[in-house]
Amino acid sequence: MSAGGAGKPLLLVSAALIEDAAGRVLLTQRKPRAHLPLCWEFPGGKVEAGETPEAALMREMREEVGIEIADLKPWRFVSHDYATFHLLMPLFSCRIASGEPQALDVHAVAWFERDQLRALDWPPADEPLLEALLAQ
Repeated sequence: MSAGGAGKPLLLVSAALIEDAAGRVLLTQRKPRAHLPLCWEFPGGKVEAGETPEAALMREMREEVGIEIADLKPWRFVSHDYATFHLLMPLFSCRIASGEPQALDVHAVAWFERDQLRALDWPPADEPLLEALLAQ
């Protein structure tokens, strides 16, 4: 944790990098009343007590977008200091094992071409992950 995050609550979130056969990236849009409202982000959510990041991500994908994921592989990791908390977020590359993405507990879910990604509003913590993806 950076010195800037000293004394702040630590939030562990797992996120998914899912690309389809055409190379499009699956993103979810935060709800209007959420922290960082209506930002687009890599889908995922909070890791609960007793969960591994992988188990939390599998649960969150079922709850938020109605899909089962498989072949989780650690891809990148971000540590970001927000005003009121410090975020740790592993991003796992994975694939959809079953189901069609739908907005169950998010504002929206959509597939995006890589050349569309920079035009979206992103949470600050996701920006280094976006840049790493686009650098590939």
